Amino acid sequence: MARLTRERILRTAVEIADRDGFDAVTLRRIATELQVHVTSLYNHVPARDAVIDGIVELLIEEAKLPATAVGWEQWVRHFFHAIGSVATTHPGAFTALQRRPVQGPDAIASFEVALEAFVRAGFNTQDAYNAIKAASLLGMAVGMEKAASIQGPTVETTLDTLPPAQFPQMHQLRDLADPETSWSFSLETLVSGLRSQLRRRRTKR
Repeated sequence: MARLTRERILRTAVEIADRDGFDAVTLRRIATELQVHVTSLYNHVPARDAVIDGIVELLIEEAKLPATAVGWEQWVRHFFHAIGSVATTHPGAFTALQRRPVQGPDAIASFEVALEAFVRAGFNTQDAYNAIKAASLLGMAVGMEKAASIQGPTVETTLDTLPPAQFPQMHQLRDLADPETSWSFSLETLVSGLRSQLRRRRTKR
């Protein structure tokens, strides 16, 4: 039997989450999957929160966020698509990013790069942080939708009960079935807004 390690425990947790849903990830379930007693896990992951923190680190490592100097727009686009890719690949484990803070060396290194990029472009430190926060919130929201779409049909507004004469615009949505269009629109809106914010600061100098 392979030696029990923290990484092996965490990768097993990711497999369980993707296969059976995030709530299925418990120390007892992980131990059963690894065919060990649950107490054997405690030297590596003392509690479930430690497992969730570890899942977050693994997913961020897999995302391969920018860790060297890039422009702010390149960072935003890379972050958005990387988080979306992780959500699609690990729809169950992705929930960990909603339960615990995004942390670990890979995340911190990428956020440092992003802060430098936004400050270099013209933001002060506070606004650079705000820009990263906005990108993170959008990336996570889209990631949640992508993960949900992989896991099964999502609940949508039922148009059949809405009178077309009273809700003509809503009925126009019947033919708009591609969520990628909305996700792309959201990204471009964010990028455009950040460009506008930067131009405003430059004109004030």
